[in-house]
Amino acid sequence: MKTIYKKSIGLLAGVLSIFLISSCTKEFTNMNTDPSKVTKQQAAGDFQYIGAFFPDMEQNIFSTVDYIYQIQQNLNADIFSGYMMSPDDGFGPNNTNYFMRSDWNFQQFDLGNQHIMNNWNQVKTQARPQDQHFVAMALILKVEGMHRVTDMYGPIPYSKYGSNAFFVPYDSQQDIYNRFFNELDTAVTTLTAYVKANPGATPFKPFDLVYAGDYKQWLKFANTLRLRLAMRLVYADPATAKTQAEKAVADPNGLLSAVTDDAYINMVEGVTYQNPLWNITNAYGDVSMSAAMKSILEGYGDTREAADFLPSSYDGKFEGIRQGQNITTAVYAGFSLLNVQATTPMEIMAASESFFLRAEGALRGWNMGGGTAQSFYEQGITLSFQEKNANMPTGYLTNTTATAAPYVDPTNSTNNVAAGSPYLNNITIAWNAGDTFEHNLQRIITQKWLAIYPDGEEAWCDFRRTGYPKLFPVVVNNSGGTISTTAFVKRLPFAADELQNNPKGVATGIAELGGPDNGGTRLWWDKNPNVQ
Repeated sequence: MKTIYKKSIGLLAGVLSIFLISSCTKEFTNMNTDPSKVTKQQAAGDFQYIGAFFPDMEQNIFSTVDYIYQIQQNLNADIFSGYMMSPDDGFGPNNTNYFMRSDWNFQQFDLGNQHIMNNWNQVKTQARPQDQHFVAMALILKVEGMHRVTDMYGPIPYSKYGSNAFFVPYDSQQDIYNRFFNELDTAVTTLTAYVKANPGATPFKPFDLVYAGDYKQWLKFANTLRLRLAMRLVYADPATAKTQAEKAVADPNGLLSAVTDDAYINMVEGVTYQNPLWNITNAYGDVSMSAAMKSILEGYGDTREAADFLPSSYDGKFEGIRQGQNITTAVYAGFSLLNVQATTPMEIMAASESFFLRAEGALRGWNMGGGTAQSFYEQGITLSFQEKNANMPTGYLTNTTATAAPYVDPTNSTNNVAAGSPYLNNITIAWNAGDTFEHNLQRIITQKWLAIYPDGEEAWCDFRRTGYPKLFPVVVNNSGGTISTTAFVKRLPFAADELQNNPKGVATGIAELGGPDNGGTRLWWDKNPNVQ
């Protein structure tokens, strides 16, 4: 059996960054926060005293270290979203077939605390009054990083982070989301004022791996992030969802809307890494194309298939693996690998997402700033093909007949999904203003799912929230009855080290969760009555 913990590529040589490893219950005031080895007064001139915390924050939204990313997201959300499946025949019962391994389910929580919250706390504590624009940046990265944590687990320690109490209580997810919106308010107000007062200034540039210190781009990112989070609440708190979505669109700083707006962790001088998915799919052979992805892409005749995946060595065709099998043969190792290179930068957010969010908002009757659900939908599709450098097939936007194709496993027919199955994503591409709300929502989310690949966590959130696109259930369910095969997995159990080190805190989290601490309990925002 292969082990997940494999040697990672050495990276960040020569980069000024700090890895402050600590649990959420520890005191931070005695930690060494002098990354430049000079006094704070000496370092203040070029902002080294505070800027050095940011590369570490950015690189741990998604870890750039392969074996860490693998259990941060790849062996949970990337699978649960329907994007990928592992061909590995040595894992045994595991997350992919709903045996929720505790050693696979802690990393997102730990990274959030050690690298997002910890660094934010240092920036907040150390920033001089005139450097509050750095605090604003830390808030944006905090919200981006920590929404991914709460959206995996539900309640988490947030408002009491860094306290000296004997235990740290968990906040409800509703309270966490309200704090997200307030924090984005503070960040956008602060950065907008700074940009107005200091046109062209880029003090954040030496520390920013995403937008080279361009605060205008970060303001677009913050607004798009607000829109994303607003849409998450549409079934749990529709009034707040509408208010926050319209606020994001109305902000004069704008939204991400072009290929040049895409947010990547870029490789710059002194910062190189190998895309973790490249090692996971190529060197490890631990993840491949899923059956659902093959079904939808090939049913649509979608040229993004070749942009995202490679033809299989099994038969030269694109081949995907049915989710939730007990893999006992090496044959699936020959199925389609991900089309990612070692030098491919990691994407945090695609600009096309903003158009699908606006399309959904317009479909719900919200003010999305001009345009219609159809126009935003078609703009999102067009931009997605551009982002993936793929040529849109002629007539793609007007195709009224293509739907997901039946799935055929060339090695095992028991995994097939036949025509007429309720699990086939039976929605056409062309917008149909006369169709039902649910059908048009399915169109939007299906195309959004294709566009934001490989961000499995965001896709998994949409699937839990809307039920779209339709995915294939697991073949084997090893959850012991805690996760429904037809309702799919809903969350990760709380991190095992928290159960040991902060048991009273976890108890408050379970109380806020409102159900047992297993993969079958729905999160607060997961309240769509049309979804199991």
